[in-house]
Amino acid sequence: MGEDFYFAYDYDGTKGTASRLYRRIDDQFQRFIPQKRLWESAPEQCCIYIGEDTFYDEITEEQAKEIIKTWN
Repeated sequence: MGEDFYFAYDYDGTKGTASRLYRRIDDQFQRFIPQKRLWESAPEQCCIYIGEDTFYDEITEEQAKEIIKTWN
C-alpha cells in the first residue's frame, strides 16, 4: 500500500487557496467537491497525476483543510 498524500492545483500558500484539491487515501484518488462539501472518487486522476507534476503542489492534510475553509 502506498503513502497517503494531498495535492492542490494553483495552490497559494499565503492565501490558503487552490483551484482543485485532491488526495490519495488507501491507494484511491479523490477530488474535493466544494459545492457538495465532500470527497468523491476520482480514479482518472491516477493517470493525470503522473504527467502533471509541474502543475500541482503536494500539501499536508492541514493545508488541505485550510483550503476547504476558504471554499465556504
